[in-house]
Amino acid sequence: MRKTRFVAALALLALLTGLMAGAPAALADSSDLVVGVRDDIVNFGFLNETTGKYYGLEIDLARELASRLGRGGVQFVSVTPATRRETLESGQVDCLIACYSITDERQEVFDFSAPYYHDDTVFMVQNSSLFKDQRDLVGMTVGVLAGSNTGDLVTQAIEAIDPEEGVTLWEAESYGDLSSALERGEVDAVCMDGCIAQAYMNADRAYLPGSLATQYYGVATQKGSALTDKIAKAIDDMLADGTVDALAAKWDIEEVQEWTE
Repeated sequence: MRKTRFVAALALLALLTGLMAGAPAALADSSDLVVGVRDDIVNFGFLNETTGKYYGLEIDLARELASRLGRGGVQFVSVTPATRRETLESGQVDCLIACYSITDERQEVFDFSAPYYHDDTVFMVQNSSLFKDQRDLVGMTVGVLAGSNTGDLVTQAIEAIDPEEGVTLWEAESYGDLSSALERGEVDAVCMDGCIAQAYMNADRAYLPGSLATQYYGVATQKGSALTDKIAKAIDDMLADGTVDALAAKWDIEEVQEWTE
């Protein structure tokens, strides 16, 4: 009788040990995916402060990604261009889905999925400025978002036209601040991606012809992260099966915006 109880106890111990050994992986698989997102870009990542809920293409993309990874859900963490890098590097989030364009410099630090969206970076001006093209911005002040790569693009473009005169950059903390500065005449033009500029376009404004660059948005993870390949595959699958196109249609976002034709 004692021997039977002893054998049973050993079996139970082995079972519990096995379950405990498998627990961390199981918990990791079912835990929430923590995603850094924007909270100020309509149709991409926008936080309704009244309801506390996020909306947009990138928000839905994050939820679908979490589902395909077998995660329990999603936790959203608001990031800005100035805080995105530090937030991911420090491990505060598992990944970034935050209008984060893929560049050579960023690829040295992070891994990226295939791009789920691409767009043109454009200049927007007030009609009253009478500016007709980028040459009119030589010696002027252009507003850009702090922490974005737009400032470098603007500087390179205008200095290529006139390296001696160049351009003055005025940095803002939000796109709303950029729009207000343009309206008040604090800046002569603002520069941002077309999908973002759309939200601030009105009858008193126009885009200057030409694009500074094409921006490709990807999901960023820490270099060599265990999530890198899984996320890359999930995004590839979403691109192949039409999920990304369906989300773009839901939020009335074209895959490529020809803002300046």
